[in-house]
Amino acid sequence: MCPESFFLFCIVLGIVEEYRPPFFDLVPLDPSFEEMKKVVCVDQQRPSLHNRLHSHPILTAIVKIMKECWYQSPPARLTALRIRKTLSKLDHDSDFSIEKLKRDI
Repeated sequence: MCPESFFLFCIVLGIVEEYRPPFFDLVPLDPSFEEMKKVVCVDQQRPSLHNRLHSHPILTAIVKIMKECWYQSPPARLTALRIRKTLSKLDHDSDFSIEKLKRDI
């Protein structure tokens, strides 16, 4: 995702979220590989996402893509090519364009 899109992803309904690393509430500030492996692989935790991300169609679509990348089973996850094509389609679809998202937010 381009930096501009990431910035827009952080501003939803006029609210800017303070950046927090994934799993900030489950691991120390500078987690080791083993600490992250336990949280993600053993405990099967996934980052929490704000409900506000469902307030706009493009954000809802991006959240869906993210969640499909987090499946525990590798064959169930989206391929890089599928992600690229889906994001490209979103960017070119007039209802989901980054320009429309900027105007809406």
